Amino acid sequence: MKRLVGLLIMIAAVSQADEFRTFTAEDGRTLKAKIISYDSASGKVMIEREDRKRLTVPATAFSKKDQTFIEKWQTYEAFLSPAKLKLEIERDEVDSTKKNVEVDIGDETSGGRRGGGMSGVVTVAVDKKTQYKYKLAIENKSGTALDDMTMEFRIYYDQQKPVKDEKANKGRSKDETRPEKYMAVDQLKVKKGEKKIKTLAPKQSGTISTESVVLLQRSASYEWGENIDLKSDLAGVWIKLTMRGADGELLVRDICSPESIMKKYPWDVPDEPEEPAAKAKPTEPTEDKDKDKDKEE
Repeated sequence: MKRLVGLLIMIAAVSQADEFRTFTAEDGRTLKAKIISYDSASGKVMIEREDRKRLTVPATAFSKKDQTFIEKWQTYEAFLSPAKLKLEIERDEVDSTKKNVEVDIGDETSGGRRGGGMSGVVTVAVDKKTQYKYKLAIENKSGTALDDMTMEFRIYYDQQKPVKDEKANKGRSKDETRPEKYMAVDQLKVKKGEKKIKTLAPKQSGTISTESVVLLQRSASYEWGENIDLKSDLAGVWIKLTMRGADGELLVRDICSPESIMKKYPWDVPDEPEEPAAKAKPTEPTEDKDKDKDKEE
């Protein structure tokens, strides 16, 4: 397995921890401020107003809604902090197989692409299929539990497919016994999915796996119909880790490998339909120490 360190980005537009918000006092007055720190033992919160002046006041000086936000602020701050919630991507080659492609070419006697007359059942190509998945290594270095997170992923890969070559097939006679000519056409494919993470306790670390993708490499020794050379390439993965804030805002952490993925591809790319996957159940991260279970995931 090759460890790939992804790019960590906090999305400022949705960061409750860094934005000014409107707080409402018990007497109904409002002010815009952001939280700098909160001491749960004393119940006091330090806030910074828009004029940069800082005040330390009891959390109970604000509305019930604001008090809930203040109490959970440490959770949101920990989620959005790369230092407190460490994320890393690892690529895993799950499986690799090779299989001969055999066809009955009948009494064909003309030379193939690479020469030599052939007839009967012939191995015309070799298919190599490689299965990959990605693992998100996640470590909660904070002192607060992180609950109800969602990991969404997009795995981008290039996979050629055989398509009839209309130009090469033009003028074929009706009694032609050889199959029609095909050519390799590039296509971008995207594997999409999500997994729920019920909880990540303080100081806990583990891994969450994406679903797998299978890439096909076909090496044709004798072109026969759609059995032609096909190439594939695993481009990378983009993962969004999300959590809902107290005011309903979506908090987002983005990580990708390689870091160029976010510049090269949009989050949503139209793709040919995939076979429907089973609906994922809420998942606990696999503990790092349990490597065997992680391999079976």
